Amino acid sequence: MEPDILLTDGKLLNILIFRKRYIYGFGGRLFFQLPKRLLNRISLRPVFSPASAVTHAPGRRSMASSNFEEQGSASSNFLPQNSSNYISLDFEPNMEYRFVEQLEERYKCAKCHSVLHNPHQTGCGHRFCENCILSLRELNAVSICPVDKEIIKLQEVFKDNCCKREVLNLQVFCKNAPQCAAKIILGRYQDHLLQCLFQSVQCSNECCQEKVLRKDLKDHLGLHCQFRKETCPYCKKDIVVMNLQNHKEKICPEYLVSCPNNCLQIIPRTKVDEHITVCPEVEQECPYKHYGCPVKEKRINLKEHENSALREHMLLVLEKNSRLEEQISDLHKNLELKESKIQQLSETVKKFEKEFRQFVQLFGKNGNLLANTQVLASHIDKSAWLETQVRELLEVANQQQNRLDLRPLMNTIDTIKEKITLLETYDQRLVTLEDQTNRHDVHINVHKAQLNKNEERFKMLEGTCYNGKLIWKVTDYRMKKREATEGRTVSIFSQPFYTSRCGYRLCARAYLNGDGSGKGTHLSLYFVVMKGEFDSLLQWPFKQRVTMMLLDQSGKKNHITEIFKADPNSSSFKRPDGEMNIASGCPRFVAHSILENSKNTYIKEDTLFMKVVVDLSDLEDL
Repeated sequence: MEPDILLTDGKLLNILIFRKRYIYGFGGRLFFQLPKRLLNRISLRPVFSPASAVTHAPGRRSMASSNFEEQGSASSNFLPQNSSNYISLDFEPNMEYRFVEQLEERYKCAKCHSVLHNPHQTGCGHRFCENCILSLRELNAVSICPVDKEIIKLQEVFKDNCCKREVLNLQVFCKNAPQCAAKIILGRYQDHLLQCLFQSVQCSNECCQEKVLRKDLKDHLGLHCQFRKETCPYCKKDIVVMNLQNHKEKICPEYLVSCPNNCLQIIPRTKVDEHITVCPEVEQECPYKHYGCPVKEKRINLKEHENSALREHMLLVLEKNSRLEEQISDLHKNLELKESKIQQLSETVKKFEKEFRQFVQLFGKNGNLLANTQVLASHIDKSAWLETQVRELLEVANQQQNRLDLRPLMNTIDTIKEKITLLETYDQRLVTLEDQTNRHDVHINVHKAQLNKNEERFKMLEGTCYNGKLIWKVTDYRMKKREATEGRTVSIFSQPFYTSRCGYRLCARAYLNGDGSGKGTHLSLYFVVMKGEFDSLLQWPFKQRVTMMLLDQSGKKNHITEIFKADPNSSSFKRPDGEMNIASGCPRFVAHSILENSKNTYIKEDTLFMKVVVDLSDLEDL
């Protein structure tokens, strides 16, 4: 029986058997190699106490007696055991960590010089990360320690759990410092990042790629994310915010839209088809179309057309009736021909009947039965064919007679003839009156053109301001915005205004459906320098400060205001070569959501007011 063995270096209270034939202390120091015959027959147990420890000089090995009980069973492996309440910790390698205290060299990998991750110790006493020790093994057939160049024996390499626990308990700063002032142990670093309020996290809304701080995530999800869902105020469905406006204007069945025929009615999109059936602006064909009238008029004007074109309609009806009379005459002729043919066929039938009786008489006298039978059969076939033809002709004649029952039509024609006769009595007088009316119309049109021209000039003179201020009234906002959305009239211009009687000529330009970065979401408002009568006397470029306003119609003066100073280097403010310069201003002047919000009063009775003011304080008057 082998004797018991006691191993100590004077510092440890426990020993381990690790990796086949080598005995190590808890701190990882190699004592000596056991013989194979002994390794398989012993079990390890603690035999130290503080009182029994023997101290030796550093670097010296010591041995004393201890009890290793002999075992007759198969060999056992001896591995270090963690306590029952130990919690497994870890951290991500290959990351930069800021330690609260300077990292000691003993916690650095001898190969990568980073903090040890899953440390392993070699027989020469140096520590490596688990991946680093494996990479040394993969790079060379014989692993060499990069510190002391000694050969690393695989059987001497072991996992250093003591060092691992010390590393995992090192304190580090959060990577989000200085915003986050937390200090955590390295083993809990990843757990902290999952809770850190200053960690960037991905927005949880579908399709949103934006990253925000965890502390701002709630506000982002509820207020700012363009992929959040909100309830459509019309159909009550949940729609992604960035698609909400498009949903309202193009998809939502309950969204209020203007009549497509511009009758100024506002109706839900689902009831547009129903409305069209009664809309006064829908074009309809004249009821006399089948008589040849080609006119198409709006429903509201159709009755007026019927009254004004009564004579023309009567002439069309008369012409149609004339054609019908000709067709009736042709039908009468065809009917007479059919009746004549029927009469001829009837006579032929009588003739064949007479011949048949003669053949019957001959048959009684003649003994040639077969010949008589054949002749009789042929006459019978002819008679049957003639009867069929007569029957068909009678049916055709009856149909023609029923079809030609034209008494109601003739009555209608007589009534129309009477009306036409009455109209013809007034025809000469109407011709005279039409000539006089045409001459009067020519004079009236000349006067109207002159009046319209004068009226436009008076309106322009009446609405033109010479104090550098413009109040612009935009009516029919919804209709004009729809025309802008459909691309028919993208922008509108205000009337011109002046800084003085002989000053700069200016105007405003608005894109109701937006322009540039504001297209589809904002009203864009621009300032335009126009060609004027006194440009050669003015100083160029235009340099004044300009204020643009959307006026609140509630009386609370909650106006929306934008102010800018003209840039002398911009081509928008040089002396105009053409009718006007390129417009300059605000493509995102006011959002449609604010402008069209029913809680605001920027639009009232489908009308809005905009104001443009030019600062004249430093402008010389001519």
